[in-house]
Amino acid sequence: MIPQSENNELLRPAYLEVDLDALAYNIKNIKKRLGKNVELMAIVKADGYGHGAYEVAKVALENGAGSLGVAILEEGIELRQKGIKSPIMNLFPEPKERVEKVVEYDLDQVITDLEFVKKLSQEAKRQNKCSHIFIEIDTGLGRYGIPPQKTVELVKKINKLGNVRLKGILSQFSTADQRKKDFVFHQLSIFKNTLDVLESFSNHIPIKSIANSGAVLDIPASYFNHVRVGHLLYGLYPSMETSESIKVKPAMSLKSKVMFIKEVEKGTPISYGKTYIAKKKTKIATIPLGYADGYSRLLSNKGEVLIRGKRAKVVGRVCMDAFMVDVSHIPDVKVGDEVVVMGRQGKDEITAHDLGRWTGTFAYEIMTRMGKRLPVVYKNDIER
Repeated sequence: MIPQSENNELLRPAYLEVDLDALAYNIKNIKKRLGKNVELMAIVKADGYGHGAYEVAKVALENGAGSLGVAILEEGIELRQKGIKSPIMNLFPEPKERVEKVVEYDLDQVITDLEFVKKLSQEAKRQNKCSHIFIEIDTGLGRYGIPPQKTVELVKKINKLGNVRLKGILSQFSTADQRKKDFVFHQLSIFKNTLDVLESFSNHIPIKSIANSGAVLDIPASYFNHVRVGHLLYGLYPSMETSESIKVKPAMSLKSKVMFIKEVEKGTPISYGKTYIAKKKTKIATIPLGYADGYSRLLSNKGEVLIRGKRAKVVGRVCMDAFMVDVSHIPDVKVGDEVVVMGRQGKDEITAHDLGRWTGTFAYEIMTRMGKRLPVVYKNDIER
């Protein structure tokens, strides 16, 4: 993301606003639910779901999170280079050619095969370090992970290697955000049985982790001693089918300004392709934000924004750098008026779930695809 300028003036009239107080509120409420014996890992992959990984990491660690989770090596390295000292888990397996950096930057690495661990052990010995690893077992997601029945054998072989330490076992739910939980409990049973077998062989497993945001809301039995929370951290419930048993506030807003207003006559086409033709004399406002910024072209003739507390519908195709809305019904609208594309204005709110529903996707994708051209403004009541 492009940072805001030193004199606090926005670099362009379209920007992301991240409320650090909302983040802190969410983290405290999640941690309160978990209790002191369950560690909260804050997932800050994909640049903190578009909120800024470093800023989110600082707030999370200050308010109860014990560790951080990233998806790729580069994300972990960036946090280390910015001074983050807390444990950072690289949640996805890496090719063995990248073990040097895993060790150099002290990342806890998720692994799924013995050959990688052997390379890691050799590299850790070379750097005179001990590398921490997590084994991922596949209980039903079918993405990464070893079969549960092979876990004991793998653990025994790892324990014979030097300079590596097994820090934990993890897995991932596939349907915890759905109302029907049958498969969640099936996965949970496999995970628990695998842990029981491991510990029957006197293999102590320090960290046991399977719960994600949906499970934190609805399945306390899945907490064990560690949970990995992403979506809920940022103030959105994973889906419309989970409970809202922990109160959270959306931390991200997408805002812009009205940059141009014109009145068009009946029959006037708006934007590329003539997909919208004015049915009467219409007042059109142009918003300087487009699909290059993450405002999907699928919102053409579907999306809505808030201006002066009222909803205005997108008309015509969303362009790369702008889109148009019908403001005929909004009195006194003028150039420079605030436009809330995602977030709250007055008594109304447009959420990432709304944008996801209008485009046929979901809130995760909406938040993480905001373009790098957008400035990001961090706000809270306390000077950081």
